[in-house]
Order: sequence, then C-alpha cells, then structure tokens
Amino acid sequence: VDHLLDHSLEPALDEHTTRLGTLDAVEAGKAFFDFRVADIAMGSGHFLVAAVDRIERRLQQYLAERPLPGVTDELARLRNSAVIALGPLADGTDIEDTTLLRRQIARRCIYGVDLNPIAVELARVSLWIHTFVPGLPLSMLDHHLVEGNSLVGIGTLDEARELVSEAAGGPLFNAFVESIVRSAAQGMAKVGDLADADAAEIQAARGALASARLGIDPLKAMFDILAASRLDTGVAGQIISDISDWQDNPEGIRSSDLYHSAHEVMAGIEPFHFPVVFPDVFARARAGFDVILGNPPWDKLLIKEHEFWARHQPGLRGLSQRERNLQTALLEQSRPDLRRQLETEQTRYELVRTSIMTGPYPGMGAGHPDLYQAFSWRFWHLIAPQGSVGVVLPRSVFTTKGAEVFRKSVFRHGQVPNLVFLTNTARWVFDMEPRYSIALVTLDKVSPDSAHPMRVYGPFSSMEQFRVGVGQDAATFTGDQLLTWSESAIVPLLTGSKNLESGETYSRMKESPTITSNDEFEWLVRPLQGDLNATSDKHRMTFAEDRPKDFWPVYKGESFDLWQPDRGRDHYYSWVDPMQIQPYLLQKRREASKGKGSPFYQFEERWVTDSSTLPCLKPRIAFRDVTNRTNQRTVIASLIPPNVILANTAPYLLIPQGDESDLAYILGILSSLPLDWQARRTVEIHLNFFIFNSLSIPNCGRDNPLWKRIVKVAGRLASPDERFADWAKAVGVEHGSLTPEEKEDMIHELDAAVAHLYGLSEPQLRHIFETFHVGWDYEDRLASTLDHYHRLESKL
Repeated sequence: VDHLLDHSLEPALDEHTTRLGTLDAVEAGKAFFDFRVADIAMGSGHFLVAAVDRIERRLQQYLAERPLPGVTDELARLRNSAVIALGPLADGTDIEDTTLLRRQIARRCIYGVDLNPIAVELARVSLWIHTFVPGLPLSMLDHHLVEGNSLVGIGTLDEARELVSEAAGGPLFNAFVESIVRSAAQGMAKVGDLADADAAEIQAARGALASARLGIDPLKAMFDILAASRLDTGVAGQIISDISDWQDNPEGIRSSDLYHSAHEVMAGIEPFHFPVVFPDVFARARAGFDVILGNPPWDKLLIKEHEFWARHQPGLRGLSQRERNLQTALLEQSRPDLRRQLETEQTRYELVRTSIMTGPYPGMGAGHPDLYQAFSWRFWHLIAPQGSVGVVLPRSVFTTKGAEVFRKSVFRHGQVPNLVFLTNTARWVFDMEPRYSIALVTLDKVSPDSAHPMRVYGPFSSMEQFRVGVGQDAATFTGDQLLTWSESAIVPLLTGSKNLESGETYSRMKESPTITSNDEFEWLVRPLQGDLNATSDKHRMTFAEDRPKDFWPVYKGESFDLWQPDRGRDHYYSWVDPMQIQPYLLQKRREASKGKGSPFYQFEERWVTDSSTLPCLKPRIAFRDVTNRTNQRTVIASLIPPNVILANTAPYLLIPQGDESDLAYILGILSSLPLDWQARRTVEIHLNFFIFNSLSIPNCGRDNPLWKRIVKVAGRLASPDERFADWAKAVGVEHGSLTPEEKEDMIHELDAAVAHLYGLSEPQLRHIFETFHVGWDYEDRLASTLDHYHRLESKL
C-alpha cells in the first residue's frame, strides 16, 4: 500500500498543491479539497484509510506555508462545535487541526465502490474510526462510499457519447447530458460544503444528497437504456428515435416503453453509472478521479456448480469425486429450491458476463472474462487527464494475449513510471497460488515521453528483497521499445537485485528479430498445436503398457527433453494405429487449409492433399507447452523422430519455407541457455504461442561462420540414433551416440556461439549464468562456455 501511495498518490498531490499555489486565497480555498481519490472494488477500505493520512500530511504542509482563511475557518468551526458538544470534558481533550483535516478529507476527497454491501459498511466503519473527532457526530459517507458493480454500466460521459453517436444525438444531446450532470454536481457540492458539525448538518446533508439524486434520476434512466443497448439490438435501434423526447421531457424517460424494455433486458443486475453516482467528479473541468488505488478481483467471471453446492453442505469439498457426485445428487433432489437458486445465479452471472464482454473493454476475447482485465480498462477510463492509477494486478496483464490491447493503449497514450514484480514465494504477499507473479502497477494518463521511461523492479520473493530492491537502480524501458520488441508489447520479468544489468542484456537480445518474423529470415516458422487433442481425440488412442504391433507412440511434453528426443515408453502418452491416424490427420489438414488464418493456407493444394508430406513422417521440432520460468529449464525443445504423433501439450514447428539446416539452426538457438534466459523474462507457467512468437533469435545469414557452426553442432546433438540418419545426412553431420563429455562440450560451445550472435558481451554472458536459476552450480559450465566464447571471437 505504501509503495503505491508513494508512486501514484504523491505525484498527484504534488500537482494539486502546485495548482493551489497558482490561485488567489479565495479560489485556493474553494479548490483545496478538490482532489479525488477512489478505490474501485475497495474491500474494507485499507487503501483509502492510508490515502487519508497521506493527503492530510501534504495538505497540512501546504496550510502551514500558506494559510487559507476559508479552510482554517471551517476547521475552527468544527473545533468549536466539538468543544460545545463535549462540555466539561473538553478541558482534557486536545482537538488538533490534523484530526479535523482528516475528517474533512474523508468526506470530500475519498470515494469507493464495492459489489459487496458488507465491504462497503466495513469501509465506512474503518474511515469513521480513523477520522473520529471527540464531540462530533460520525460523518456522512454514504454519498462517496457506495455499493455497486463498477464494471456494469456507463463509466464516463465519453462512453455515453460513443453509444449515442454524433449523427444520432449531436451537440444538443451532449449539452443536455452535461447540463444534468452539472446540476447534480452542484447539489452534491452542497453535501460536501456541509461540515457535519452536528446532527442538524448531517440531516441537511442527507436532504441535499436526496435532492441531488432526484435531479439526476432522468440521467440514470437514460444511462440504463444505453447500458441495455449493448445487449439488445432492439433497444439500440430505438434510441435514435427517442432522443428528442428525452431532451424535451427528461422526467418521462423512466416511464417510457423503451425504458421498460431496457429494464427487462437488464433484469437481475443493477447498472452502476459513475457520472450518475459521482456527478461532482465528472462535472469538473478535469473530469475523472485524480488517483485510483486498490487491489481489484483477479477471478474469472463464472459460477462453478461444485462450489455452489459446497456452500450449502459442509465437508463436500473433502469427499472423493464419486462420493461428491452422489452427495450432490442427493442434495439437489432434497432441495429443489437450491437448484432454482443456482439457476438464478447462473442467469445473473451470464448477464454480467455479457455486459462485460460487450462493454468498453477491448481485447477481452470470449469465454469467461478475467476480471482484472476489465478493471484495468475501467481504471484507465475513469482517471482524469494527468491522473494516476496505483493498483495490484497479476503480472499477466503485461504478458497475456487478452491484455495486449490494453498494454498498447497505455504505452501509446500514457506512461508507466513504475512497475514492481513480486514472486509469491511461500505466500509472503497473498495467501494464493505461490507460482504466480504479482505486479504493483503505476499508470499515468499523460503524453508518452521517452525521457521518462518505465522503471521495472523485481521480481522480489520476500519483504526483505523488496525493501532493498526498490531502493536500487531499476531497469528502464520505453513504451516504444516494448512495442518494437514484440507485436504484443510484452513487459519482461527481470532478475530482482540486478535489474539494471538484466535490462541491458535483455535489450541487447531484443535487437534481434522475433522468430516468426516474415521478412527477416530466409525461412518461415509457425508453431502448431500437437497432432491430437488429449481430450477430444482420446477415442483415437490406445492406452496400453505394451506397444501394440506396428503402432506409433503418442508423445506428450514429458516424452522428450533437451537433446533427448525419446525418454522411453514410460513417458509416452499412448499409442495410435498409423493406418487410421494418417488419413485423419490428412483430412484435418485439408479442412484447416481452407481458412485464411490457417498456417496451411499458404501451401499449394497438392502439398496439402499429399499424405507423404504429413509432418509426422519426418523429424520435426517440438517443445513443451507446460513449463515454468523457475524450473531448471524453461524452453525445452527437441528434434522428434519420425513416425511419432504429438499430443496438444507438445506443440511443434511447421516450416513452410526452409530446409534441414535451417531446422538445425532454429533448434540450436531454442536449446541454448541465452535464448532460455530471454524466455524466462516472459514465461509464467506456459510457453504458449503468444510468448513463443515474441522470442527474438539472431539473423546472421548462412555465410556467417557462426551460423554454420551452430548448424553443425545442433545437427550433431539432435541425431543420436538411426532414426535421424537421413536428416543428419541432409545437414551434413554424422548420427549416433556421443560420450557425455563430447555432448557437454558441444552444448557449451553452442551457448557461446549463440551469445556472440546476439551481440552479448562477456559481462552480459556472465550475467545470464549468474541469474539463470537460483542456487544452481554454474561455475564449471560458465568457464567452459567462456573458453569457447573467446576462441570463437576469431570467427567474428
């Protein structure tokens, strides 16, 4: 919390106090509390409590240097009310300005939203306790700490304008909406102006709040219709014809047929419209919040039946699957009301899911949406120009395909001044899955500036590492760099205490083109899922301990290892009959080739329909899909022998253009330690295509002696037996087993050659070894690799 306050709240407070300093005393007094901090999905409000203290300290410093009569008079009036209320007890009570200032900040600067009504009440209680002043009644916080689903509804006035296009509504409609918001904001301002000095003022504040909400009700009804228009084309189509009626008779919107239709569409959920609930925030010249803080939900939006039934029968989770199914069936039979409740919840969840998927959250994809992606967009839209976001998010917001559009938007239209990654080792940060990485994110809605690059820290795996690491030099990247390094603008995860060196090394490697770049190489590479899906194609496989006669093995990811193309039948997934599987694979390829997005689309039809060109008949490169950046190795690729079928956990490379030597070169790079170090900066628990396509590999040309040497070394390492004889001959190498000493030396030479092709210096190569894996014994391997590194310098 302190870190996010330091890096998000403090710069915004700097700007606020600077702005106050440019105004005369009267105007500065009016603008003193015009600072808006929100926690969306606030939970119990601990971020907001901490924010109150930060804001109070900064504003108190400002008042010490430049007293504002309007503010000091307000604090004096509150103190006097407290003294009168305390009576004789006032003599022993010291009511300081700092305490009174915190109270007013909580009332006028702090905002929060949460879906859980209990969380909202807890947040109010937390702020009441934290800002309590003896003798004064509890402040009214109902207008700023509210219940609602912050992802469903209209977030900003711009969002409403987009739904009612210029052609449909025009400037008159915009002026109409803004007039209602300004009027409601004036009513809400009256709530803020009242100091809650006594019960009468609190009652007056409640009256002013009710009046403001009544005045903005036509806008709420209108926004309900706009929210429903995303879900129903009929509602959307009728908006244009009804706009003039809205402007002529705003009070009649709620009783209109269109509103009733929209209400039916949204039945089961209540849309939450930020300009309606917080008109004082969106009627300002700087519309939006100055700062958004918090830790939003990371869940996927779905309801799981087994979790529903476990809520109503304790102990259900601990049963075996068979016993759980039996008990669930009995419970469902005896409690039909629970089945109806489940169906109601599922209907509501589906409506919320559809609302989010059709909302202003680009790139969400299909299926069950990740809530953190929607919240990221919501935060970005809700902050004012020059505003800041400081939130806790999963690291995947900077790596996954679904968040790609969000990353690119931020890098192109804003800045990320600070980004801290945490590894949840032993659950030191959160009581959740320890393998996942966490990001402490600061976003600024300001114009991108290469002079102020992103500072990246971590990952830190303990509080001690965090405290030390954030005080050291960070790796720095610009948005332009990240947009250039990969099509998806992935942000790398570096190496904690040596971030500066890691950033420089990673930057050097990313100067090379990505592996699937069409125009950079003489060959083309496309990753494909395995031949068969372990679930949908299970009926095509035979599961037996002994190999059926003439059957082929089906590999899974664990079936091979680095420079070990076959780990033996104990590691196979299953068996298949080649006489049945080849026609199936051929037909599958024919159907896939018809789509323009298919990797087979660019092949000639005679190749597509020729069974002799099936990839399974020749050696090919496969890699493990399931992996981890903290394993001993992350990218585990191998040349798979012919007559082997691959399951979906073992993707393979299709080479539309290139020969066996190109395959050997690609395999050599993929199997090298430098490439693996690069991959560990972006992989979490899967080497999916999105990550694979972003890997950069050197493009040096076939005439380069290092290219030739990598082809020879990788070709030889990849050909351990007779199954690779033809392939090895095409590459120009021998096949057969190697002694452990020969194999090890060739692997070290390969690492050295690849390091040279990346343009890595000796210190950078050392850094790769030093930071590759925690606690690994690398000294002998590094010494051998450096011997080859120095010897190969003569070939440059």
